Amino acid sequence: MKTILAGAVLSACIATPIFAENNIVGGYFADWQYANLDNPYTVADIPADKMTHVIYAFLSMCGPHNSASELVQKQVETACKGKAPFSAVVVDQEAALEIDFGSVSVDVPFKGHFAQLAQLKKDNPDITILPSFGGWTMSEPFHAMAKDDDAIKHFAKSAVALIAEYDFFGGIDLDWEYPGGGGLTTSPWNPETKLTDEQKASEREAFTTLITALRSELDALKAETGQDYELSSAVGVGPKAAQIDWPSVAPMMDNMFAMTYDFLGGWGTQTGHLTNLHATERSWWGMGADVFVNQMIENGIPKEKLVLGAAFYGRGWEGSQFDGSLPTSDLASEKGASFGTGEPGYFMYWDLKTNYTAEQGYQYGYDEESQAPYLWNSEKKVFISFEDVRSVKAKAEWAKQQGLAGVFTWELSGDPTDELTDAMYQVLHSKTAKK
Repeated sequence: MKTILAGAVLSACIATPIFAENNIVGGYFADWQYANLDNPYTVADIPADKMTHVIYAFLSMCGPHNSASELVQKQVETACKGKAPFSAVVVDQEAALEIDFGSVSVDVPFKGHFAQLAQLKKDNPDITILPSFGGWTMSEPFHAMAKDDDAIKHFAKSAVALIAEYDFFGGIDLDWEYPGGGGLTTSPWNPETKLTDEQKASEREAFTTLITALRSELDALKAETGQDYELSSAVGVGPKAAQIDWPSVAPMMDNMFAMTYDFLGGWGTQTGHLTNLHATERSWWGMGADVFVNQMIENGIPKEKLVLGAAFYGRGWEGSQFDGSLPTSDLASEKGASFGTGEPGYFMYWDLKTNYTAEQGYQYGYDEESQAPYLWNSEKKVFISFEDVRSVKAKAEWAKQQGLAGVFTWELSGDPTDELTDAMYQVLHSKTAKK
């Protein structure tokens, strides 16, 4: 691992800055956050004037969702009535199509988030809005679909038919977690769900078939409408990125959104940065966004199509051994934090700003070498890693210097005052980047 780290540091030192022309500022819009009682977030809150891409999370397909919540399973069952297996569907139809979030001037036969997105597109014609299929809890049907080429082609046809129906969408984003395994229902740590080498190879081929089918259907739609349609995908880090045949699929795709976050979290006792830009000798297993991005490029993703990920949230632990200086490669805690924003160990940026300050006993720190902030409560022994304006600016600067396509976030509701999005925008749309 030290060899990988040394290579990454060396490449960063000798690289000549190349300024990307795309300057993507993207963000996932979580369709459930309108119901957040503490800080509801709707389409009206999206800072569209500072963004190039809004990605709607999440849509799915008709197929097995056994590991999703009971609510999601019921929503899928309702959406799939009368539809063929592996048809693309809008899962939460109430949020997407029925709830009245306010009046719009566009003439559409639906309400919900989709009416608001249609209005957003009318008001900001240059913005690209993509539906994302999958996500952590709804990727299970991808693995079933991957076993049958006809099922893949049916999904592709139905997904493109969906964006033709809701024509504010400008393409399709995939968030299959993950081709080749490593997701919720294909954990490599569980002998019962771990994919075999043969299954991994089969899903590698299936992903190529899927991208080929989607590109073909999108091109056919373009022939009808005269519009360009994007095709993108989220990309997992480390071995997950290597499970895809990028030299084959990248030419058919527009962007790859690198999930350079959740390096560590409360699911383990290992404690440190969740989304540090630079790997250092103090990093767990040499992890850093720069290392993972370099690996993706080596795997065949063109850097000018690679979008760097930032987190509008934090992860935290209790009973930490932290000494108040800087996180080290062997730092551990007793457990993940038993509290958070809506779920244990997860902290939205707005919550950290308001409720985890010096007044509550939290000391702010910044690891300059890693470009990563953190909070430390010495009395409660709580360590929280997160992202802030300084680290987001550093990521945007680095992305611009390296010639990447831009920066995106999971997810927008963490920053309702838009200061993190504004930091991305200001850097990526400036004429120069720091060397």
